[in-house]
Amino acid sequence: MVRFIVVLLSMFLLVACKTPVVGMQQHGSFTYEAVMQDQLVIGGVVSTMDELSGIERIRYGDMLARELVDEHNKIQIIPAGLVLKTMGAAWYQHWLDGYMLTGVVDSSDAVMIHRALPHARYLMLSRIEHHEINQSHSESETDVADSEEDRKKGEYEFVRVNVSLNTSRQMGATLMIYDLHQGLLAWSGYIRNRDINSNSASRTFDKHNRWREELTAAFVDALIEENRNSYPSPPSQEQVLRGIFAGFAEHMPEPVR
Repeated sequence: MVRFIVVLLSMFLLVACKTPVVGMQQHGSFTYEAVMQDQLVIGGVVSTMDELSGIERIRYGDMLARELVDEHNKIQIIPAGLVLKTMGAAWYQHWLDGYMLTGVVDSSDAVMIHRALPHARYLMLSRIEHHEINQSHSESETDVADSEEDRKKGEYEFVRVNVSLNTSRQMGATLMIYDLHQGLLAWSGYIRNRDINSNSASRTFDKHNRWREELTAAFVDALIEENRNSYPSPPSQEQVLRGIFAGFAEHMPEPVR
């Protein structure tokens, strides 16, 4: 009985640690065994927020493939570049443009891909649907003692004001996996990810200075104003996307234990 409880607790913690997925759907036929025995073709990555070049669509598709292989090293991947080569550049671009606009796979296109790549069962596509960059600042104060002896006594004569300048990038993307054999949606879901770069500065003030509050406010305002045009660069788009794709990989089917 104790062992059973431990197993349940371990399973709960494993699920709780996974990246949250919004609106996740998974067809009953999309199992670990099916994924491992059949090939999965990466269609590419598109964006409704930014105009991605053809090279970027494939490069981000390769990034998605790497995250899948890192999580499940036995998975058989057909890269997006092979789809481009097999179907032709004009068809490939037109097809991804259609997916970018609709977010769905046309059944006739799926049939064409299945005929061209008969060993592939699943088609994976991702669509970036949210992308924003924000700047913000935060402040904090820490009491500082003049000496170790004063610190032990709890006597703090100074205060250190810390100011952090932050630039964040947040992105959200859907992933869909289409079963080319059965002509149905095997898996879908949406993940958001946000990363932040920060610069910080600090200054120490005498707590007993009657103008301390005004000096602190002036320091903060001056720092922000001086650095308004030099906030840190946002995390790269690739860095944020990698976190999203890794989250998708976490939710692929796992073997039954």
